[in-house]
Amino acid sequence: MEEQKFFRTRAGKLTIAFCVIMAAFVLMLTGLRFENDILCLIGFLMTAAAMLYSPVEGHLYARFKNKK
Repeated sequence: MEEQKFFRTRAGKLTIAFCVIMAAFVLMLTGLRFENDILCLIGFLMTAAAMLYSPVEGHLYARFKNKK
């Protein structure tokens, strides 16, 4: 059995998603501080994408991968 790198495993991918959520949180706080709606929107979209990564990768992508 070959050893995988950490960020290629499921736990590693979820760690990256968590880091993206934390960066988005900082971005949203910065946007609120400077009353910048664009920064808040970008932070929200980053959070939504990171939170949707796990279900999409786990359910939808796995189905398409198994069909091939």
